[in-house]
Amino acid sequence: MKAQGRDRSRDWLGFRNPVNPVLILLILLRFLGFVGLGFALAACGQVARAELRAGAARVEITPDVKAMPVPLGGYAARRGAPATGVHDPVYARALVLSDGATKVGIVSLDLCFLPANVKAEVLRRVEAAGLRGLDSAHLLLAATHTHSAPDPLAMHRGNTFTAIKGWTHFDRRLLDFTADRIAQALVTAEGRMVPARIGSGAVALPGRNRNRRGDPVTDPELIALKVETAEGRPLAAIVNFAAHPTLYDDRMMDISADWPGIMTGRLEQKMGAGAVCLFLNGAEGDASPNGVDDKPAGEKVAAYGEALADAAWSLLKGLNLPSEVPLAAWMQAVTLPPRKPNALFLIAAAELGCSLEQAKALVAGLMPTTTQIGFVRVGDLLLMGFPCEPSGALGLAAKAAARKAGFQRPAVVALANDWLAYALTPEQYRAGKYEAGMSFYGDQFGPTLLTALQNGLQAK
Repeated sequence: MKAQGRDRSRDWLGFRNPVNPVLILLILLRFLGFVGLGFALAACGQVARAELRAGAARVEITPDVKAMPVPLGGYAARRGAPATGVHDPVYARALVLSDGATKVGIVSLDLCFLPANVKAEVLRRVEAAGLRGLDSAHLLLAATHTHSAPDPLAMHRGNTFTAIKGWTHFDRRLLDFTADRIAQALVTAEGRMVPARIGSGAVALPGRNRNRRGDPVTDPELIALKVETAEGRPLAAIVNFAAHPTLYDDRMMDISADWPGIMTGRLEQKMGAGAVCLFLNGAEGDASPNGVDDKPAGEKVAAYGEALADAAWSLLKGLNLPSEVPLAAWMQAVTLPPRKPNALFLIAAAELGCSLEQAKALVAGLMPTTTQIGFVRVGDLLLMGFPCEPSGALGLAAKAAARKAGFQRPAVVALANDWLAYALTPEQYRAGKYEAGMSFYGDQFGPTLLTALQNGLQAK
């Protein structure tokens, strides 16, 4: 009789008797060999994840204002006038991460915005320097949005307009200089890579930013990422917060990083050991600094930068830093709505001396028909790179979509990899005001970006 339906004509390995003992021995050796190999690979970390490595660098991108005219970007009221000096230097700050399978580069730039062709020039130089693994999908470049740095319009290949009085002209020298320095920062950071630990966290800073449109929506969340060597030496930090660096107004004619320069500099001092701090602006489209309005410009810049540095430092000190974190980067293509200059823009352009035809040509030359949203995941942190200045409402909607998709700590990064000016909700666009005048794709621009974002979130 068969016990529990078992076929006793088979041995314990399932072979029918009689069994060739040599065959059994070969099978056992093969099985034990694979098991032993598995344990060996797990012991050296090959089955799970490879060792996380990181490197950081800071390279100055301040041009010589005595050697060539350098217009300042951010305020049309300057009418393309060149900088008269350097108040404080501007930098490219780079962080390169690798887990052995994926390499990611993140660069914070003290610029007002970033034309897409700047990234293309950087990628070409990085490849020529022999740095492998940093293609477009694995490189996130983002402008801090200071309004007192070299004008990115001078680096925009689509800026072919020379007949408009007081307009910044394209300058190949400035493009080459800036792209060279950004590439240098990435190559240097990659060359400094060492075993590292990384962790992130967030804290609310109510009252540190305000909605300049008068809307009730603000995003007070400050997000930070901390990078240390395996031995515990500070290596780098990323700080993400939404506020316009406009504490210096159009009367400021010297190059300056504005308050992000103070904040990053203070944090670099606090971290010590040559550590580098990157600032990535959040959904700052309608966010202004708050809490320092009663001070002169220079004091405002110092006070605000130091206040954010103190808040970020308190957060950074308490972060847990695991040595193994998921690392990924990808991009989501976006087909944009038809370009549609807002009536407010056409009026402002006329005040600068532009004809209707010139204003429309300006938008067609500077604004693309397609773009991309960039994603970088480092552990619990997800950086979502928008090629524009999203409003706070859009930014909060993007964060909510990312959390719904399972990402624990999403952060909006404005002015990443490209420049498409402002992005608003349909209601904000139809309400008008300055931001609507500088939004060039109609009232469906914001929803188009959110749809693309959701598609990108589902891709991973």
